[in-house]
Amino acid sequence: MSMDKTQPTLLPSGSLRHELPWLALAAAFLVVLLHANAPEVWFWFAALLVLLLWRTLAWRNRRWERLEAEAQEPPNTSGSSTGNPG
Repeated sequence: MSMDKTQPTLLPSGSLRHELPWLALAAAFLVVLLHANAPEVWFWFAALLVLLLWRTLAWRNRRWERLEAEAQEPPNTSGSSTGNPG
């Protein structure tokens, strides 16, 4: 009596796993921003905004390309039976 005991993964596959290092870097920037002196705050705030904007645009571009690729694939109708021909 064997059961498939697969452990659930904490991280979903795909784009979120790809973005985790960048999210960690953004969190590190936020920690630095919170501990920065007054003149440094604007620099680290700008660095955080640039990083988040860059990764958001990259994620949206990958998502857009994936949706376009899925739209161009022909539908799989090999398993469907819609009627009895002939």
